[in-house]
Amino acid sequence: MRRTRLAFCCWFVVGTLCVTAAAGAPPPIQLCGVCGPSTGNEAAIAGATGHGTLDIYIDDAGDSRWEARVPVTETAAERYRTNATALEAAVDDAWARYHAADGDVRTVDSRLEDETVVVNYTVDDVASRGVGDAWLVEYFAVGTSNTRYGRVADRVTVHTPEGTEITNRVPAAEIDGTAATWTDDAEFDEQTYLTYGSGGVRGTVTGYATIGLERGPTALDHGVSGGLFPAVLLGLVGVVIGRIDTGIDAFDAATLERLIVAVGAVGAGGFLVVGVAATGADPAPGAVALAALGVGYALLGSTARRFGDGLETRGLVGLSILATVAATGVTLLLAGPPVYAFPLCFGAATALCLPIGYAAERGRFPIGLVAVAALTPVVAIASIAPVSLFGYGPAVYGVLLVPWVGSVAVFGYPLALLGRRLALGVD
Repeated sequence: MRRTRLAFCCWFVVGTLCVTAAAGAPPPIQLCGVCGPSTGNEAAIAGATGHGTLDIYIDDAGDSRWEARVPVTETAAERYRTNATALEAAVDDAWARYHAADGDVRTVDSRLEDETVVVNYTVDDVASRGVGDAWLVEYFAVGTSNTRYGRVADRVTVHTPEGTEITNRVPAAEIDGTAATWTDDAEFDEQTYLTYGSGGVRGTVTGYATIGLERGPTALDHGVSGGLFPAVLLGLVGVVIGRIDTGIDAFDAATLERLIVAVGAVGAGGFLVVGVAATGADPAPGAVALAALGVGYALLGSTARRFGDGLETRGLVGLSILATVAATGVTLLLAGPPVYAFPLCFGAATALCLPIGYAAERGRFPIGLVAVAALTPVVAIASIAPVSLFGYGPAVYGVLLVPWVGSVAVFGYPLALLGRRLALGVD
């Protein structure tokens, strides 16, 4: 009863923090300064008939020119064509209270082309040098801020200098050589990084190395501070699984295999059905990732029972890694990149329960395997850093990983029992 009350209190506090933070969160900020109106912003160019488009051109020095093109009515166009002061005033009144380049806008120039108002403004230091000939655009990465972007413009395109290529995968953007474009329902991610350089394999490597150096310190800090609590819990789970063998006499290896395969198959099918029902079309990527874990779980149980007798601890570790890789492959095949860090990392921790049980039954406490499994929350959070739960930081974020720890315990224990059965050599 005390544990239940403590758990309820913890979740109540976290829930209260989330609701309070969400209620006080600012509205999304526009990428385009003059393409309103939008949520929380009523400013717009007088006579506008749409939100228009935004093109951001980066030069060789890393500075940029932002070109907004907003269509207007014929009447408004005629007025702006004959009255430059009216055009200037309309543009001045159209600036959003919150926009991506707020405070960084330097020169502003406006003109009329047919029935389109064209606004050019400059922003310095949008890109900086990285590894080798790579350049990094980190201007749009908000870190731990609770800032959200609203694309607003019908199309947003970032253009890198001529002679370069975009060398990394940019979330939700269509990449075409020097251009990254967001259209339709594509959301502009708050942690958008863009690298460009000479292209090819070398350009890709230097681009991702540049992102790694930029995000590395923050990833390590957030991974440790956010993953420490669930890591300790996961370490305790590993110790308990290595010390307890309850049920080993009740289940033989064949029964454990059938149980593991059945759970994995039902989980895989169930998550896919739920994913399709939730979207009405293709299953959501998160549901696909969880279904893939079910496939990996069933695969590991079946192959371990049939081929695990002569593998010893190291062989079972390799088999666990192979099952995790297979689950990753299924995710990529059905949903494409990116691979979700949490299912992958905690799936690996679950798979490692197989060799943990095997080593424990052989009389060796597998401290190394337990430590590796315990580090998975740190790796999971570090891979998506910076993280913030409505502005409260990675430590609070890590509390929400406790259910994942519970899933490792629940699904890992049958694997540990199977490992013990393999160690005994009894089928």
